[in-house]
Amino acid sequence: MMKKHLFILFVAFTSFFSVQSQTRKGNYEKIKAFKVAFLSEKLNLTENEAEKFWPLYNMYDKKMIELQKAERYNIKKKIHSRGGIDNLTDKESKEIIAKIKSISKERYVTKASFYDKLSSFLSNKKILTLEVTEHEFHRKLIRKLKGKREKRH
Repeated sequence: MMKKHLFILFVAFTSFFSVQSQTRKGNYEKIKAFKVAFLSEKLNLTENEAEKFWPLYNMYDKKMIELQKAERYNIKKKIHSRGGIDNLTDKESKEIIAKIKSISKERYVTKASFYDKLSSFLSNKKILTLEVTEHEFHRKLIRKLKGKREKRH
């Protein structure tokens, strides 16, 4: 009887986390679709430009997301494992700062390379529009998420 209850509890527990994971994936896909539509509208790419742009942009975006996750994960993990910033040694703090600088440099190099590739088929005005539009998209997304969070409370 106890095994049956444990089994049911286990199934319920794993189902809950599976649904949570699928919900996050669904949210990510919705955000990605919203971003593609938003950028497409603002950039007004020709068919030829779009064929070249989207594969490059998708690789660039994926790389930037990976760098952001690496930075957040590595830094938070290191600080948390030491019990907070106050418990870090000077050497550990220096290592974390070095990691932050390394990731920042990689972000810069990735973005510069991406812009160089875009400049072979997009005007500088469209590249600048992309930069401004990405910032605008992130601001809108943050406002939208804050609004949802405030409605829940």
